[in-house]
Amino acid sequence: MLFLVRHAQSPFSKDEMRPLSPAGHAAAVRVADLLVDAGVTRVVSSPYTRAVQTVQPLADRLGLPVDIEPDLRERRLCDEIVDDVQHRIERVWTDFTFAFPNGESSATAQDRVRRAVDRIAREAGGRPVALASHGNALALFLRTLDPDVDFGFWSQMSKPDVYAVGEGADGRPFRRLWTP
Repeated sequence: MLFLVRHAQSPFSKDEMRPLSPAGHAAAVRVADLLVDAGVTRVVSSPYTRAVQTVQPLADRLGLPVDIEPDLRERRLCDEIVDDVQHRIERVWTDFTFAFPNGESSATAQDRVRRAVDRIAREAGGRPVALASHGNALALFLRTLDPDVDFGFWSQMSKPDVYAVGEGADGRPFRRLWTP
């Protein structure tokens, strides 16, 4: 079983290593409450501080380290902060091969994240693992399991959000566990 955790709320900035907000830290404790009895044997995170901080309370309760996986990082959309970020994200979801200058296409990001998640799952040998990452990265991975995952799905994800892979409803191979 894989538990995919989208990071909790952090103040927006260009700093990839920005920490969680106070509300984000409170939500991270709720993530730990949700998953502490799920049998998690490993906690893996994107290297970004906000993702690590979201699963740190869970790791602490379980007496586990947070292992860093660079390929769980968020997709690079472009090099600058832009006012039309939603429009830009919609564009790369609409055309999976398109990338803004110095950005990463959906196809490239999806392949990177899928390979990392697949490797982590293989290494786990069926034991439950919690993976902390980011909205685009996780939605792109979920799309490998369900082609109906799209920009609209991504835009409805909350911060944090938690999905159990392999435990779906309505024919989906995953189930949302988080209640905002």
